[in-house]
Amino acid sequence: MGRRKRLYPANLLTELSLNEEMGTNIDYENLSADQLEGLNYVLSCLTERNRLLIREYYENYKSRRQIAEQYHLTENRVRQCISRALGDLNGNRRMFAYITNGYCANVEYLTHQLAEEETIYRQRRGICGSEHLFYQDIYELSFPTRIYRALKINQIHTVRELLIRTCAGCRIRNLGDISKAQILEKLTMENLLPVHFEIEPLPASLPQLNREAEIFRKLNSCDI
Repeated sequence: MGRRKRLYPANLLTELSLNEEMGTNIDYENLSADQLEGLNYVLSCLTERNRLLIREYYENYKSRRQIAEQYHLTENRVRQCISRALGDLNGNRRMFAYITNGYCANVEYLTHQLAEEETIYRQRRGICGSEHLFYQDIYELSFPTRIYRALKINQIHTVRELLIRTCAGCRIRNLGDISKAQILEKLTMENLLPVHFEIEPLPASLPQLNREAEIFRKLNSCDI
């Protein structure tokens, strides 16, 4: 049965090869309420334009020509945009677990995983209580004023938040390479970051819960 003959969301999930990518065998045409909530959550993480195109094409069953006429675009432009939207979904396959597991079930799993990984991290780094530097304000790190100013502008207030943003490879506005190097050196010196830790940027659209669980898992895989 072709994609256009399938009902939503089976048409979209077939296009994404969800079962093949995740090694699952869920019934696209009979998703649970929690799996549907997971799908809606995944789509909510797309840009507004991409989310709109996915909804129009797959859920509302409009043709590319109908979408092009409605939004004053060329049909070829609509084809390109839909392809890009699918690419964004496929480019962040960690999000597929919200569909296969279900939204609430996946959040529960990630919350438990984060708690376990962060506990291991604290034990390995000798973080025994709330008075430890890990939980303190960034002012405890003795950075130059220009770094503090940039961190505050970017809503980074605690050492833990700084560690997360740094390990995630997130862009921090108004911070140059020298300042970034100073931050890495300070976190390493304070035994919060492994020596020679390799930062691999995580997708900007990755939810904070996923990001933190993945970061602490990676930190724990490194030698002290």
